[in-house]
Amino acid sequence: MPNNSLRTWIEISQGALKHNGGVFRRLIGPKCRLMAVVKSNAYGHGLFDFSFAAERFGADWFGVDSIVEAEHLREAGLKKPILVLGLTLKDKIESARKNNISLTVADFPSLENLTAVKKGTPKLKIHLKIDTGMHRQGFFVSEIPAVIKILKKKLPAVEIEGVYTHFASAKNPAFPFETLRQMGEFKKAIALLEAAGFRRLIKHAAATAGAIIFPQSHFDMVRIGIGLYGLWPSKETQAAFEREFQLKSVLSWKTIVGQIKKLPKNSRIGYDLTEAVKRD
Repeated sequence: MPNNSLRTWIEISQGALKHNGGVFRRLIGPKCRLMAVVKSNAYGHGLFDFSFAAERFGADWFGVDSIVEAEHLREAGLKKPILVLGLTLKDKIESARKNNISLTVADFPSLENLTAVKKGTPKLKIHLKIDTGMHRQGFFVSEIPAVIKILKKKLPAVEIEGVYTHFASAKNPAFPFETLRQMGEFKKAIALLEAAGFRRLIKHAAATAGAIIFPQSHFDMVRIGIGLYGLWPSKETQAAFEREFQLKSVLSWKTIVGQIKKLPKNSRIGYDLTEAVKRD
């Protein structure tokens, strides 16, 4: 129920969130981790309430855009692993280590920034992002040997916890070719890292669309954002899978109707009288 002083408000359905979480948990199975993506104030749903509800309903990890969001969640008492998906500035790296927050490392300047990390417990945990075709963030597969060299020689206080990529066009089941190509590139990067001794990495690639359309892309974890909120990533995905997967909208936006006015047909309305009613 709204506060009596409010004329418009949103309502968040924990029942819908629990339902959507269950849909994706059944989809990926018990061995695959589920990351709840709660970046940008949980897409406007409220970072704290949504995150703690998702934790109760079985989310294994949380994905945020910035270290500030991750710090707020730690201060609020969230204990589950958190991955910062965006860039983290150098002066925030030590906070990540102390608060057990995992960071994305997607380029060489960010990698070099980690040389300043102090030895201690816990180690700073990072996930390497691989650019397999999105061309927004990440190392190219051809750069992985140079990345490995830096990791081994310069970063004793850093633990490589995971490796991931992001699909550019997984939303349309009619055109799987680019996503399959990206998966192939990702597997090449994984092979290089494992050959260098990094064998216990958490591997993840699929967001909502990938998790639904490409089960072979689940790897060790999926990152579920829009689907957890009850929305489909595309009309093509919805058309192909809505009979199999029923999603429920978590957010409702409600208001109080201030006035209902009865007017005769052809009455003009509003500034400059731009609209006319077509019936009484």
